[in-house]
Amino acid sequence: MKKLFLFLIGIGLSLFASAQIKGRVIELDAKKNPVGLPNAIIQVKRGEIAMTDTAGNFQLIHATKGDTVLFSLTGYKTEGVIVKDDSKPITVILSSGVNLSEVEIEYISSGTEISYLNAIKTEILTERSLMKAACCNLSESFETNPSIDVNFADAVSGTKQIQMLGLSGQYAQITKENMPYMRGLANSYGLTFIPGTWIKSIQLSKGAGSVVNGYESFTGQINTELHDPANADKLNFNTYVNQNGRNEYNLDFVQKVTKRFSTGWLAHASFNPLAEDHNHDLFLDIPTGRQYNVIKKYTYEGKKGFEARFGGGYMIDERKGGQLSTAHAHNDSIHPYEIGINNEKWEVYSKTGYVLKKPGTSMGLQLSYLNHNQNNYYGHSKYSGLQKTFYANYIYQGIIKTTDNSFKVGASYMDDVIDEKFQLFKYNRNEKVGGAFAEFAHNTKDKFNLVAGLRADYHNYYGLFFTPRLHLRYAFNESKTVFRLSGGRALRTANIFADNTYLMASSRTWVVTPSDFSMPYGLKPEDGWNYGFNFTQKFKINYREAYITVDAYRTDFTNQVVVDVDKNTQEVNIYNLKGPSYSNTAQFEFNMEPRKRFFVKTAYRYVDTKMKYEQGLMQKPMVSMHRAFVNFSYETKRNHWQFDATLQYNGSKRLPDTQSNPEVYKRNSYSPDFYNVLGQITYLTKFPKAELHIYVGVENALDFKQQSPIVASEAPFSKYFDASMVWGPIYGRMIYAGLRFKIKELTWLKFKED
Repeated sequence: MKKLFLFLIGIGLSLFASAQIKGRVIELDAKKNPVGLPNAIIQVKRGEIAMTDTAGNFQLIHATKGDTVLFSLTGYKTEGVIVKDDSKPITVILSSGVNLSEVEIEYISSGTEISYLNAIKTEILTERSLMKAACCNLSESFETNPSIDVNFADAVSGTKQIQMLGLSGQYAQITKENMPYMRGLANSYGLTFIPGTWIKSIQLSKGAGSVVNGYESFTGQINTELHDPANADKLNFNTYVNQNGRNEYNLDFVQKVTKRFSTGWLAHASFNPLAEDHNHDLFLDIPTGRQYNVIKKYTYEGKKGFEARFGGGYMIDERKGGQLSTAHAHNDSIHPYEIGINNEKWEVYSKTGYVLKKPGTSMGLQLSYLNHNQNNYYGHSKYSGLQKTFYANYIYQGIIKTTDNSFKVGASYMDDVIDEKFQLFKYNRNEKVGGAFAEFAHNTKDKFNLVAGLRADYHNYYGLFFTPRLHLRYAFNESKTVFRLSGGRALRTANIFADNTYLMASSRTWVVTPSDFSMPYGLKPEDGWNYGFNFTQKFKINYREAYITVDAYRTDFTNQVVVDVDKNTQEVNIYNLKGPSYSNTAQFEFNMEPRKRFFVKTAYRYVDTKMKYEQGLMQKPMVSMHRAFVNFSYETKRNHWQFDATLQYNGSKRLPDTQSNPEVYKRNSYSPDFYNVLGQITYLTKFPKAELHIYVGVENALDFKQQSPIVASEAPFSKYFDASMVWGPIYGRMIYAGLRFKIKELTWLKFKED
């Protein structure tokens, strides 16, 4: 891998790139004085997406002379600018109260954009990034992103889980359209409940996030934006099939009811009909099943700055796996070991906002209600859970004299009712949390940014607690060199069953050691701090942009719920932390465009995650200490062909202790390292008001498979059975194909020349 990185850097030193464009987005106040507009969206017709800072300033990396750039902000008229001179700053004036219909934007970029002007480092994964791989659902949307690890949770459920900054996905705050999503029962399977074709973009930020979105973010925030009826394609159809027989169908369409009122459907159906056992352990490699998922969305863009978005959704997901029925065909008295996973979920939501007359001021209200029912069985063990969640969040945003000093204040309320049953355990809880927050942002001439926030929440179990967070940014050399520092606290309730359903696919006995019976599960909440540093350097290689970025983060737990599978091979021991627990990560990225429309992204990450178990301080199992990544992306001149390839290096992982097992059921202390290669070829053809994409691809092209992923697969009802010891791919090479068909509703804009 070292030689490969040096080779890629050597290539970059002989190639070329484009210039950068700076500017400012403003509005004119009553006295015709310019006022900077924060959070305006800038979209380049070639694909780049950026956002203005608190003073309205922006910077485009890949835009060049002749490009079309669109400037938009809720409550303001969208303006289009054709860049005539890329050596001079652009000033764009937006006027409020005028709404246009949809705009066609072509995405031809690397697919990932990084903000250089915001204090919080944010990566934006666009539709182009999601098109690099199959991305059938959210859990598969990070295969081409080096910041997130994607792994199989176990050998029988087919579920994938993510890791961020060396910790499991539940320590990241995952939201859908800036509202809570992955919480409670959804922690294990919720990533599979958002189809990839529904996603417009994903915003990913590491470390302490904004206090506006809550107090539960330990390792970062992942926000998913779905297609909005106000600006989505009129119709979007997608179908997918792979060699395992998995077939999916997505149909999204919108309708303009009036000039200001739009409605849309997001519909999904998927089926896994084939029962296959390629490794001959008499267990299904991937469970059979089906999912039906639909969301109805409404958008109203009223006069005088008012807008509303509301709707609801329903989803049913059923999976069946486990031992093949032929495993005991010779003996009718022995029933096969079967696994069933059943989720039913419905939700309603509303988001209303109002842009006030005073420049830079607005307010919004978010409301949602969720009902999630889950019924699973793993052999003779049964797990059932019911969650009902109500959420409300009010936000007021304003400025202090100028947009260089802005603030957000508000209040939130969360009501969680969760009932769970597993084996002989039965837990009921009703969490009620009311809180208030304030966040201040300061900007000094694009050189220095500060975002400081504080939350105060009262929890009916944990009492009053405070969540401070701070983000600092300093830039020089015309913002080509950027330093960022961040830090903050986080707190969450550990869902000991929903977070660890992969351990239910075993014969382990669960042992919960309570420390405070007044708390949920008798366990204290998880509490910790995250500190981070980021350095980003832009430079040019023969006139073409490139950049490197270095991240270093540490998560320190003051309290944590320990899930111990090493103390006893036949037990899952759960107890509160007594001692240190931390995760240190460092990541290096180098990105460049060596040829026009040819993008190369390389990355290396080091992770050191340790926890104090009753046996002592040990490395957390199933976490790779070393991971490397290379992604190549190329598009032909007329955009008819897209080629994407990704090489992943996964270092060895510590495996749970099995030395007390009989010799035949013992496993090594560490897994081997391995490589994973995935690629895709996409053909695009365009019609006057439509697009057709046909794609074929491969996952795990090297056909690497973990041997004997299930311990005691021939004796699933013995005390040694364990399907959770998964560290690598199970199925092997997977070939897939699909097509996308879009009908666009075009809008003609009269562009202004700069």
